[in-house]
Amino acid sequence: MAQIQVGEILSGKSGQYRIEGEIARGGMGAIYQATRQSDQISVAIKEACLDPMFCEDPDTRQQVQTQLLREMSVLQTLDHPNIPHIYDQFPSHQNEYLVMEYIAGCTLMQISQRAQRQHQILDESRVIGWTLQVLDALCYLHTLPTPVIHRDIKPENLILTPDGRVVLVDFGLMKEVERKIEAAESYINTFGTLEYAPPEQFDEHGWGTDARSDIYSLGATIYYLLAGRLPPRAKDRVIAGLADYASGVSSIRPLNPSVSKTTDRVIAKALEFDRRHRFQTAQEMRSALLPPRRYILLPF
Repeated sequence: MAQIQVGEILSGKSGQYRIEGEIARGGMGAIYQATRQSDQISVAIKEACLDPMFCEDPDTRQQVQTQLLREMSVLQTLDHPNIPHIYDQFPSHQNEYLVMEYIAGCTLMQISQRAQRQHQILDESRVIGWTLQVLDALCYLHTLPTPVIHRDIKPENLILTPDGRVVLVDFGLMKEVERKIEAAESYINTFGTLEYAPPEQFDEHGWGTDARSDIYSLGATIYYLLAGRLPPRAKDRVIAGLADYASGVSSIRPLNPSVSKTTDRVIAKALEFDRRHRFQTAQEMRSALLPPRRYILLPF
């Protein structure tokens, strides 16, 4: 995989971008911070690696590229306050690049880790407020004419901005591609985020992902933020629950007694191993967290 260097200029369809540094790196690409040369605006550039070492078969490589370009073109049409704006898309270095709005702020992982260092637990109402924003974004994504599945929801991919927005970043463009290129077991154990991944994301039978997969990952994220520890991995739950196919997730309340019974039930349902038993839509999960009020709150 060719690594982009700091100071390098990438030429896109809508402008040129100077690489300022690497934000993150995964199994099949990286995310860079860059400056758009035309107006000196900071942007984030998502790299999706199509290096032949990952895609040796030419036909497979062509299929991967076609799928990736299709997904990138869909992302460029998105318009939601909790999703970054997409500015550009172009090929370079045998890879594909997506240029998007740079979101300043702290990830929910950083906020959680800071609280843990101070021996504190994040307030439930605060976490639910963040969750409702993410669910609003998922309601939008999942009900588009061509539904968009994020595929990589986790605390590191949720940024809290200075104005209080939670922005969903780093769409898992290559997750399905990774599953197809390599056997799911070996590949995802190397590159995936097992703690937040639903079982179908790496199932050898090729279930594939859908809207309920994002719901599982969001449930795992809420679990981590409120418990201060990772939830049981889907793979481990299969092994532990062979007698009944897969065991359920235990109540979070022993880890955090301040969590309400309602939130506890929502997390457990979102983390159902069988996706038929999860919330079927983001709106359904949102309604479970925030039931309709029987009165109207008026401003003072």
